[in-house]
Amino acid sequence: MAEIRLSKKQQLTFLISEEEGDGVRKIAQKVAKDVEKTTGLHPSLALAGRNLEQAVIVATAGNEKMAKVLQKRIPELQNLQGKWEAYGFYLAEQPCPGVEQGLVIYGSDKLGTIYGLFHLSELLGVTPCTFWGDAGHPVYERRILKNREPEEECQEEDCIFVENGISKEPSVKYRGFFINDEWPCFGNWTFSHFKGFTSRMYDHVFEYLLRMKGNYLWPAMWTSSFLLDGPGMESMKLADEYGIYIGMSHHEPCMRSSEEWDLVKGEDSPYGEDWSYLTNKEGLLKYWEDGLKRCRGHQVFPTIGMRGERDSKMLGEEAQIEENVRVLKEIITQQRRLIRENLEQDGQKYPLLFAVYKEVEDYYFGDSKTAGLRDFQELDGVTLMLCEDNFGNMRALPGKEERSRKGGFGMYFHLDYHGGPCSYEWVASTPVTKIREQMSMAYEYGIRDVWMVNAGDVKFQEYPLNFFMDMAYDFETWGRKEAVAGYARQWTKKQFGTYTTGREQEKIAWILEEYIRLNHLRRPESCNDKVYHPAHFEEGRRMLLRCEKLEQENESMLGLLRERKGEDAYFSMIYYSAAASANLLKMHLYGGMNHHFALQGKAVANEMGDRMEACIARDKALGEEMRAFKEGKWAGMEAACHIGFTNWNSEDWRYPLNYVVRLPRQPRLVVSRADGEAHYTNQYFPIPVLVDDFSTSERKKITLEIANGGQGVVKWCIDESCPWLTYSATRGETRLQERLTLTVNSELLPEGEQEFCFHIRAGEESVPVQVKAKQRDFSMVPSGCFLPQKGRYVIPAVDYIEKQDGNWEGQKASYERLDDYGKYETGMKVFPVTASFTKEQTGEAPALTYALWAEEEGCYELELHTSPANPLVYGGRLTVGLSCNEEEVTELILTDSTYRGGDNACVAWEHAMLIQEHVSTKKITLKKGENRITLYPREAGPVLERLVIYPEGKSIEASYLGPDTGFKKE
Repeated sequence: MAEIRLSKKQQLTFLISEEEGDGVRKIAQKVAKDVEKTTGLHPSLALAGRNLEQAVIVATAGNEKMAKVLQKRIPELQNLQGKWEAYGFYLAEQPCPGVEQGLVIYGSDKLGTIYGLFHLSELLGVTPCTFWGDAGHPVYERRILKNREPEEECQEEDCIFVENGISKEPSVKYRGFFINDEWPCFGNWTFSHFKGFTSRMYDHVFEYLLRMKGNYLWPAMWTSSFLLDGPGMESMKLADEYGIYIGMSHHEPCMRSSEEWDLVKGEDSPYGEDWSYLTNKEGLLKYWEDGLKRCRGHQVFPTIGMRGERDSKMLGEEAQIEENVRVLKEIITQQRRLIRENLEQDGQKYPLLFAVYKEVEDYYFGDSKTAGLRDFQELDGVTLMLCEDNFGNMRALPGKEERSRKGGFGMYFHLDYHGGPCSYEWVASTPVTKIREQMSMAYEYGIRDVWMVNAGDVKFQEYPLNFFMDMAYDFETWGRKEAVAGYARQWTKKQFGTYTTGREQEKIAWILEEYIRLNHLRRPESCNDKVYHPAHFEEGRRMLLRCEKLEQENESMLGLLRERKGEDAYFSMIYYSAAASANLLKMHLYGGMNHHFALQGKAVANEMGDRMEACIARDKALGEEMRAFKEGKWAGMEAACHIGFTNWNSEDWRYPLNYVVRLPRQPRLVVSRADGEAHYTNQYFPIPVLVDDFSTSERKKITLEIANGGQGVVKWCIDESCPWLTYSATRGETRLQERLTLTVNSELLPEGEQEFCFHIRAGEESVPVQVKAKQRDFSMVPSGCFLPQKGRYVIPAVDYIEKQDGNWEGQKASYERLDDYGKYETGMKVFPVTASFTKEQTGEAPALTYALWAEEEGCYELELHTSPANPLVYGGRLTVGLSCNEEEVTELILTDSTYRGGDNACVAWEHAMLIQEHVSTKKITLKKGENRITLYPREAGPVLERLVIYPEGKSIEASYLGPDTGFKKE
């Protein structure tokens, strides 16, 4: 049985024929280095060999000599003929003359061979993040590659079982990322480490892309010209060697970088001075022609079409759709001619891209007066790159009849964005559950030709970027909603598995996902001291506790890994981002508490201000720590602005204001509910603190705050007692503030509503507290009904009492649960994701029914909270059917026909992006007793997250996350 032994005592040769080319040899050298760093064995590379005890034989289909030899020895390799980027991976005895034991890596094409080589690195535990995430290399005394025989148990711990066979083809044909918004971070980093956007830097980018099984790159473009800065074409030549396709972004046609125009335009330039096809047609055509000539013979993926300079509209803000379409048709026709005449002279065909981005979507679909570009013949064979709304929410997707069009479709997704309503460019803020939910829709709608993701500065996006690329390569595995739940654990095992336990990996995965969850609730840049309410529903405290737990777990893990001298990867990929994110959110929370307590006249306000200032200092210190990490390896990457944006960008950013309370010299008693804004002090005509929760809800505990409004110490006590009410304390000495918890014992409550008044006294000061309680008898209420809590109901969408499947085009349509998703952590979405229903099809639609119990008949407001989805049909709406107690089905409107996802002129869209949800409100009437509310899907896309129902005219207290989930009769 064939095997390959890897240790310092062994010898290993990579046999790579001259036909393979420089790119495959360079990758083989990188893999050989992986073997050396993991096992101590220093492999050699050779064109041929004799009497070799063991070797890695590398070949690509079409490279005749070695390919024929290997196909004869392993006939299954013939199945790779015509496949796209696939490879055979076989252990074999005597695979070719002169080799006793061989590992055969045989690609269907160059990239297939490269992926096969890196598969060997993967088996040795080397991850794509070895450079970009400082994951390094695991170290072993030896590794043995062998096939597992039936029922065989390897007696050696060092075995790596290899399954001989042929890899899958990628799920998506072209897969890559965009280095964008690269200043100040990426730009400063590459200039200080590589003297610019050079081929030396791009070698690291290309290696990262290839280790993630990608094949397509949009290079940095804010101040860089990829085809000039290598220096010259060096970066392009390197991409050619590796088999990587180089394209330009959505507003850089004909392989001309945006910045290149500034270098060549001018009055005396053959290209003219204006970036305007109307006034400088011949100059631009010459400019594009020369750009295409330069790229002849290179592996490029040109963008066609035209937008304005610096990501703006081509003809300006006032131009009509009709005029833009007319000009674009001429531009595209001329560009296709230039491509045929200058790029495809040798008969080689190049993939072409037309980006339907931002305002171009209007030109593509047209309007009632203009047909648009949708059926324009010159776009046949061109990949149409669609785009989400820049915040990760799909917009118009291909209709059923379009999905088989020649050229296919692509999707441009964002992990980073520079634009309104708020830029997000700092650290990761997009959960992988969001990526899967949205990109699986793209895939099911037929977008399988190109997946491109804006990765910003690349650094600090390791986890979501790895997931995006894994999903693009292997959608069959990672497109399933059941699989994404285990991705974080699998990913952390790959990065840290050789020096952490399974339990520790679970903790790392939690830390990683929790900081991204917090950042996604509200993008860090758009957060401020007013987002999370400091009192209502104790929202500020709940978020603060989450931050503190994240910090504790993060610091503990870093300390543990430092003891093992294995902290580099953790610090680089997780610690800094998690620590800085938690600290930033704490700063805003403390700022909000500082303002809240100051308005209540409490001394603790100043303490909150001091804590806020400490967070500001900590933010700076963490940046310096990141900058110094590994002798400045990533210096510059920490420089992104991320605090208190008041605009879409960082202009006029600000720290929270610090309110200072000038305190009287003597102590002063101040009492308040922890979940309220009102405060109470000693008064000539006493005003009581009202606690009526024990009579209007199922709550058993309520917290009061006893605070000092002056200097010194408040010495307080409670003398009155009640058999059904207990206090967490009856006396205390308070310098700033402490919490007093009231607990009701329902079993000791007499019949009927009970009232009890006690006083919190401090010397001559006294504040009364009025408590109301009663035993609420819901024995007659059916199981599964939500009960009123202070007259309101908060129902997670997953807490339905009945789920009804539907029928869509002959197949089952059903609401299915999504976990770890959205603003409220769970949701319900219709599958298949392509299913949609008209009002007339309500009887065939799936449905969710919710049960609630009303003590009296009355008029209520119903709020439906959903994901911030966009209509998937251009110009369409998003609605949900609603029926209360089997009455006629009405519509909840999430977005109307004026809603335009991705358009900064659409106030409703900007608001939804900031708060991460849609909220639709409808008036309903509840009858006394049991009520049933049923929801029916209409258009595809939205995820139902929660229902909030409250008496008409009694709006719920302001907050970001709203009330806690209501009480359900079990």
